[in-house]
Amino acid sequence: MEHPLDPLSAEEIERATAAVARERGSAPRDRIVFVDLHEPDKADLCAWRDGGAPTPAREAFVVLLDSAAHAAWEAVVDLSAGRVSALREVPGVQPAITPEEYAEAELAVKRDPGYLAALAARGIEDPDLVIVDSWTVGDFEAPTLRAARGLSWLRADLTGDNAYARPLGNLVAVIDLDAMAVVRVDDHGALPVPPEAGDYRGGGGRPYRDQRPLDIVQSEGPTFTLDGRLLRWSQWRLRVGFSAREGLVLHEVGWEQDGAVRSVLHRASLAELVVPYGDPNPTVHFKGAFDVGEFGLGPLLNALELGCDCVGEIRYLDAAIATGTGAARVLPNAICIHEEDAGLLWKHTDHRSGRVDQARARRLVVSSIATVGNYEYGLFWRLHQDGTIEAELQLTGVMHTAGVPEDCPQPFATVVAPGVSAPNHQHFFTFRLDLDVDGEANRVCEVEADPQPAGHDDPDGVAFATRRTVLRGESEARRTCDPLRARRWRIEHATRRNRMGGPVAYELVPGANVLPMQAPGSSIRRRARFLDHHFWVTPYRRDERFPAGDHPNQHPGGDGLPRWTAADRPLEHADVVLWYTLGEHHVPRLEDWPVMPVARLGFHLRPVGFFDRSPALDVPPPGRG
Repeated sequence: MEHPLDPLSAEEIERATAAVARERGSAPRDRIVFVDLHEPDKADLCAWRDGGAPTPAREAFVVLLDSAAHAAWEAVVDLSAGRVSALREVPGVQPAITPEEYAEAELAVKRDPGYLAALAARGIEDPDLVIVDSWTVGDFEAPTLRAARGLSWLRADLTGDNAYARPLGNLVAVIDLDAMAVVRVDDHGALPVPPEAGDYRGGGGRPYRDQRPLDIVQSEGPTFTLDGRLLRWSQWRLRVGFSAREGLVLHEVGWEQDGAVRSVLHRASLAELVVPYGDPNPTVHFKGAFDVGEFGLGPLLNALELGCDCVGEIRYLDAAIATGTGAARVLPNAICIHEEDAGLLWKHTDHRSGRVDQARARRLVVSSIATVGNYEYGLFWRLHQDGTIEAELQLTGVMHTAGVPEDCPQPFATVVAPGVSAPNHQHFFTFRLDLDVDGEANRVCEVEADPQPAGHDDPDGVAFATRRTVLRGESEARRTCDPLRARRWRIEHATRRNRMGGPVAYELVPGANVLPMQAPGSSIRRRARFLDHHFWVTPYRRDERFPAGDHPNQHPGGDGLPRWTAADRPLEHADVVLWYTLGEHHVPRLEDWPVMPVARLGFHLRPVGFFDRSPALDVPPPGRG
């Protein structure tokens, strides 16, 4: 039996799009942008889960683009009744770009006479060897024009070599996505096509190094169990979800203790991914993609493969998405679940008796990998045996490149091959974390080290305390990392206490981070004001899902977190939602070319007084499980 939080099936997707077509009448130039589960309101879900309330209605949320009328529509479909329960036109917005538009835009560019003339000026006669990536335009074009900017590279052949090794410098095509036609070719002067191949296949021209097999074997199978989307492992219980916009989603994460499940996290997702570039090159300066809101991660998830993407005893989950026509497409092996060795969990040697006690750690990993144009983004949620939840992002793929004159200094980029630069850029990942620490009545505190001056009680000047500040309203809860003070944010239950009288809590422990380097008045900073702070808190609202608002494509900015938090709503004894942004600062290296070794960043959610003592004592020692 399906659970109210289970992702939509392929059949449900097609039922939803058919209902919308019947309600408003279908047109040949309609495009389905997203079809997602319209998740039930939290209060209805909790009332059903606790018993005595009916099962929440199963609904789909549909975003549709009417290309002929240049209009965006949103619909809610009651899947049980097979009818549209809400339908509205959303004025003044541009929905996300669909995969079909992305593919069609490349063909439109390569048949445009002005663009073909620009290729000829660069000595290129065969447009089939050219690839064109469509980039969103931000607010650099008129908002009434559904636009993209096409950037170009030249392949050496059609076998799938690294086309990003040969950027066509100074060439930008502006595309009307509704008309699917080029409206302008911005040619800032032909540059020579870079000569080197940049091929990373087959060892990159060198023989493979010697490497012996490393086998991961679980002779009795994995410890976790999967019942539909319900995942059980060690003391952890959770549901594995999926969203066409966000990709992998975790629901109802809790810890089983004394026969009951204590709630920790109601919902966790990667709600936005912003990639601002920092090079004024004419093919770079406008690049500031919102990969979640402007494209959507769901359709871009890889079909994961045993032996590389995941190793060991694996269970996979498929996902279903809607194509632009409303038909469903199943993404096989979109989500990977496995457990892995994680080194030492704890150990102590009693040097007097010689007794050694220890436990080796395992962790459960739920992961997905999305290919967004040139980059791969891996999202790895790891559940640890000591009650910690870890989120890790892994970045790899091929750097986006620009053509530059040879022997010309590039202060805002790294020249990785003759005539090829990799611009300075950053990646910002904003997570939406709906924590319910032992329930919904929570509060958020900022906790940081507080060194004490030397004095009568501390003549040696060694003391430091912990300063705890309750964040009482949304304006107080816009915060920035401070690793020099070990700053972190603690989510406490408002009334429940542990055995020592302290509040039961989890804390968000930041990892490496950075702030955006772009000027505060720049286009990307206006459009992504949620990057001004690493940390925000809001009270739960069903419709507050995305930090840049529902439709960030070509939006001038100010929606989402900045607009919501302007009300300065109270946060004490509340059902709070945390928004945490972490940034990867990428000044490219030669070692990142032609394919980038994985870069890692992340954060931890760690119990603090949630348990009365270490929850890892019952993990058996090595050799006993």
